[in-house]
Amino acid sequence: MKPESGDRPYPEVAALAGRIASLEGLSTILDVGFSWTPEIALLYPELDVVGIGQWGTLTRRRPPGFPFRGQSDLEGRSGLRSLARLDPSRSVVVLTGPSDSVADPSRVLAGLEAMVRAAPVLIVATTSPEPVLAWLTGAGLQPSFVGRTRANEQDGERAATLLILDRSIENGGAAPAGFRVVAIMTSYNEEDVIGPSIAKLVADGVDVHLIDNWSTDGTYAIAEQFLGRGLVGLERSPDAPTDHFQLGSLLRQVETVAAGLDADWCVNHDADERRCGPWAGVGLREALWRVDRSGFSAVDHTVINYRPIDNGFAPGGDFEAYFRHFEIGRSLDLLLQIKAWKNTGHVDLTSSGGHEARFAGRRVFPYKFELKHYPIRSQSHGEKKIFRDRIARWDPTERALGWHVHYDDIVPQQSFLRAPQDLIEDRGAETRARFLPELLAGAGLVEPSFPSWALGSMPGRAFYRWAHRFARGRTFALLRRFPPLRIGARMLRRLAR
Repeated sequence: MKPESGDRPYPEVAALAGRIASLEGLSTILDVGFSWTPEIALLYPELDVVGIGQWGTLTRRRPPGFPFRGQSDLEGRSGLRSLARLDPSRSVVVLTGPSDSVADPSRVLAGLEAMVRAAPVLIVATTSPEPVLAWLTGAGLQPSFVGRTRANEQDGERAATLLILDRSIENGGAAPAGFRVVAIMTSYNEEDVIGPSIAKLVADGVDVHLIDNWSTDGTYAIAEQFLGRGLVGLERSPDAPTDHFQLGSLLRQVETVAAGLDADWCVNHDADERRCGPWAGVGLREALWRVDRSGFSAVDHTVINYRPIDNGFAPGGDFEAYFRHFEIGRSLDLLLQIKAWKNTGHVDLTSSGGHEARFAGRRVFPYKFELKHYPIRSQSHGEKKIFRDRIARWDPTERALGWHVHYDDIVPQQSFLRAPQDLIEDRGAETRARFLPELLAGAGLVEPSFPSWALGSMPGRAFYRWAHRFARGRTFALLRRFPPLRIGARMLRRLAR
């Protein structure tokens, strides 16, 4: 299946490659097939991108210049000489095809064998996987991840095979007995899931420290039953019940607990969640050991929101087995979820509202873990949780900071039950392979959109990049706290989107 002329081929690949290269500290994208886009180039301005194609097979040439630093013709001697001058040891090799630029992916791999062997990362997206897999097998190269992706923007069937070979990932064998992971769990009125939530973490080899925000149901009593059986800490915070839920105070307590733990890794974990690594059959503790052995110190997550399709869930039941229909989180607040970290010192969770653990020297693993979220379990549960346990308790000061807005669109008497056909059915490994770029890297979840002035000229691109960096910094966060400066801060934020 060759992408139709004028349709962007393999549209998730550029975002995937940019994320991997940026987080692994690589400098160059060798783009065999011209999947790179101006929009992705703006997101990753630190990367040099060289476009490579088989000009003899092209139906049209790509324009020179932005977003490519250079272009090479695999059919010409000058192009091959220019490729020979590149340093593949600092590069991600991306191969997409068949397309207008690449007629035969397996032939290209053979021609670039030395480069492919030297590059830390190889990404292949192809609708002709058999010869590519045969070449990789013959070369002794084993993909780290295999799944599906779209061959073009209209490809609802995800006809292309996606292969990722990353030499930075260390299997590391089984985690040693002394490798300790602690999930710092927070809860408020989660009696229907708190038991299985703790039990699943313990079964994964993860200890649990629970901070309960003065639940008024049986959450605390159920949790007490796990003391000495994987629950290593149980407390209430703050010191006494309050009228308002103060997320900042709770996050500071999570930071304090983490700093005092004798643990190799910590996980900021809610009671209605389940965490999984990107490898089938590998538990959370073992997955974090692989990350640790690979030299990374933090893990981001893709949020998967499971929705109820009936009212049949029994409190205390296996929520992970019961709820099988989901949607992938696509809102901007769900795209940054760095909630697991190597416990080498104090981390800052509070300034980001709990979305990321910030600390010096952080290296984020390029492949996201899954954050399986079960926020609403039935119609009655949704009504109680949102209107009694959440909205009525929001802290006004934190609301003024833009926190606690995720239920703003919910109205009384709204149905929380969803039609199965409007959701993705979880079929295990089959589903994870089908949505591999989204789950591994968030690729394609939010289509980047930029003003025309940011794409059309060098000064426009330079200003946009500055505004984007500033809007993500601490100075901008401080400006938002002062009412006279909020209007200007909002305008800058809009420019940087």
